[in-house]
Amino acid sequence: MKILIIGDDPQVTGGVCNYTRPLYLEFEKSDEEILYLYSASRLKADYRLLVKTQIVEDNNWKNNNVYKIINSQNLDKNYDHLELDSVSEKNDTVFKAFIEQHKPDVMHINEIIGFSSNIINIAKEYNIKVLVTVHEYWWLCPKRVMVDFNRNICEGPNDLDKCTHCVADVSKNYNSSKIKVAYLVRNQFSKTHSFLSGLKHSLKKQKTISHLDSLSFREEQVQHPINRELKDKLVDRLKANIENLNNCDIVIGVSKDVKKHLMHYGVAKEKNVVQHIGSTIADTNIHHSKVVQKEQIIFGFIGGVSYYKGVHQLVDAFLSMPDDYKKKAKLKIFGKYNDNYKKSVDVNIIQDRTYKDNIVFYGRYAPKDIKNITNEVDIAILPSLCADTAPQTIFESFSSELPIIAPSIGGFPDFIEHGRNGLIYEAANVESLKESLMYIIDNPELIDSMRLNIPKMKTISDNAKELINLYDKLLSAE
Repeated sequence: MKILIIGDDPQVTGGVCNYTRPLYLEFEKSDEEILYLYSASRLKADYRLLVKTQIVEDNNWKNNNVYKIINSQNLDKNYDHLELDSVSEKNDTVFKAFIEQHKPDVMHINEIIGFSSNIINIAKEYNIKVLVTVHEYWWLCPKRVMVDFNRNICEGPNDLDKCTHCVADVSKNYNSSKIKVAYLVRNQFSKTHSFLSGLKHSLKKQKTISHLDSLSFREEQVQHPINRELKDKLVDRLKANIENLNNCDIVIGVSKDVKKHLMHYGVAKEKNVVQHIGSTIADTNIHHSKVVQKEQIIFGFIGGVSYYKGVHQLVDAFLSMPDDYKKKAKLKIFGKYNDNYKKSVDVNIIQDRTYKDNIVFYGRYAPKDIKNITNEVDIAILPSLCADTAPQTIFESFSSELPIIAPSIGGFPDFIEHGRNGLIYEAANVESLKESLMYIIDNPELIDSMRLNIPKMKTISDNAKELINLYDKLLSAE
């Protein structure tokens, strides 16, 4: 059996690639023939002068059947050319040639960035079995995160007028041609690009984000006329993506929430299954040795520090606790952060002169640091504002014997049983999150009891076996 995995750039750290890269390497251990294809419009943004859009072997992975599409017609976001998300003539042409050359039996799409959803139809023309694992909501939302322009949690494209305002809001200064030229300059004239980037950064005034709380539906957005051309493109994009998903053999949602959303927007029930992904950290068996000290509970955030991950709401919840609670707690925040975002969060922290030092940002960490980091905290908090489908931070925390406090959205309820191995609070509700923190401070013994009920996470090898069995079943059903 020859299997083609469409994944993310293997050099990306975080997100979907933390799944697709080890999955590919696990498949390599099997007797199956494995190909891996990704778009280089992501990490290195591989655009070159006088080179056509083409698929080439990745020289960093010699003899490992890893390929990339360079000079991709598609960027990771195509706001000014949304039609490319469903049909991308240049990319589709080279993809079809790649399929004709390699003739896989199964194609499994895990990351669609840099391609069009039309690659599903191309594969089906050659009687290839096609599976799509939906890790993020690109299929429904061009922004992928389903957070609207007011920075509120979005249920999806129920209201295409609202979607039109939202995409118009993020795309008003977006120019894909300029972005590609910038990538060309960076790749072909690196020293010049480095100098100009440094100059631009030094001249740019760094500002804090003025409003970290969700805004109300902005009056000017409602009153502004709908961009009919943009709305038509969004309607066509959604329709094409759903039709293309329905042309697959199986659509895998990584959580129940994903399946629910996909079915709501038209993906056939019989095509739609839930399969939780595996992780490499599930193999590590990190023993949590830290003893809970009821005099000071250590809450920990581990992951990318950003607005969508809700770190500002976590800080607000902590600071809004009464002083007699704050003195019994500390909040440790591990992860890469944007300086402007952190400055905005710091504005509120420094106002609390007594307990501001009880909140500490530690910055970027490497995967090898997980063991030490998780042993510095008592309980993990994952306060996402977006509908995280199945964040790796769940697997990292549970595999490190850390109970989790998380919101009632996305994939969190698939793994966290309220009161048993963690707490679920009302999504995007600072007051509800604060109550969860205070509940743990009042009942520190719960941390150890919750730890005993943490489920074993699925390993990447177990997941690989599951998938190969699924591929075999599809092929034998012919």
